[in-house]
Amino acid sequence: MLIYRLNMLIRSQRGVALPMALLTVLILSALIIAFSMMAASEPVLANNQLQVAQARAVAESGVERAIWALNNPANANGIPNPPVYAAPYTGVTPVPVMVNGAQMGVFTVLVTTNGVLTNARDIVATGWTPTNTGTGPKVKQRIQVTAFQINPLTNLPSALTVRGEIGAGGHALIDSRSDTSCGNKSGTTSKGATTVSGSASIYGADGNNVQNQSGDVIQNVADSAFNSSTYTNTELDALKALARQNGTYFQGTVTFNSSNQMPNGIVYVDTVSGQNIDKNGPNTTPISDFASVDIHGNAPLDASGIFSGMLIVAGSLSISGNFQMHGLVYTLNDFTYLGTGTGQIVGAVMSQNVRDVSATTIDTDTSGNSTIIWNCNYVKTGGGALPSTFTIETGTYKEISG
Repeated sequence: MLIYRLNMLIRSQRGVALPMALLTVLILSALIIAFSMMAASEPVLANNQLQVAQARAVAESGVERAIWALNNPANANGIPNPPVYAAPYTGVTPVPVMVNGAQMGVFTVLVTTNGVLTNARDIVATGWTPTNTGTGPKVKQRIQVTAFQINPLTNLPSALTVRGEIGAGGHALIDSRSDTSCGNKSGTTSKGATTVSGSASIYGADGNNVQNQSGDVIQNVADSAFNSSTYTNTELDALKALARQNGTYFQGTVTFNSSNQMPNGIVYVDTVSGQNIDKNGPNTTPISDFASVDIHGNAPLDASGIFSGMLIVAGSLSISGNFQMHGLVYTLNDFTYLGTGTGQIVGAVMSQNVRDVSATTIDTDTSGNSTIIWNCNYVKTGGGALPSTFTIETGTYKEISG
């Protein structure tokens, strides 16, 4: 009986090979069809990706062309300063992009003055590949950026400008006589009173070479007169971004000396929180959030012993010792300068005095010899250490799908 059942079981498996073979053929056919379809579509997909990359590169060429034009205002193909936007910078004229004699694509570029910053330009560049005309397939990519140029504050009215009070004493020297390339500047300009004591000397470019006269010391100026000489929050944010790129962004309490030296360029010391002072309204930022910066002798990192650039302090700044600088000092609150030796600031100093905690003091120690000499070119270029050209503002690069 057992042998019979085993024999019947074996006989019941006959004919299974054919369905299995057919099933295998079906699966293989499906795979072959799928692979065939993929093989047919992959070149199309790869070509589409290539054209998108090419269109993006063409659009970036438009951005580069616009930045070149902004940085070459005297060139016949540049954008004049003050700006006059003509073809091809009106977003209408197509510009071909050639590679090895063949056209890879075309771009249009639109340049406009930023609605918030007068020293910024908005750029919208659109790239097509292979062309922007005809009925054939084409790919379109659009890039939007903001190009920013540092406002050099060469319109400052004096070597030392303070939106508050000034006290000058000891052997302090504040002098604007040697450089009139940006106009005749006074020695000091203050919103409040300026007190001159000891042997302090303040000279303006008034032509008489007599110190501490009304043309040298301008005081009790209306608050609104300082608006054009101060940075807006938007400008401060852009300067922070540049300092971060430079690796010279700091926060809170900082001391620069021989152990912590200052590299050239934009040095920005921000508030403890990193928020702009009173960004949310007057007196909304506590004094404890203000930056506090001390600078002593041997602070510059440069081998010359001179710091060249721009120093921005979101709070109060105190300089003491033999410190030499070429460029612009910009403090949002108080400024104290007690110089010794051959130390001097050649350029300009601006104290915004956002919180009138105490009078700005220039050399209250009679043994000091603090010196500030107006120099328009150093204010503009930071002694050659500041970018004088339009550069893409960090965080403004956007790709917009076409």
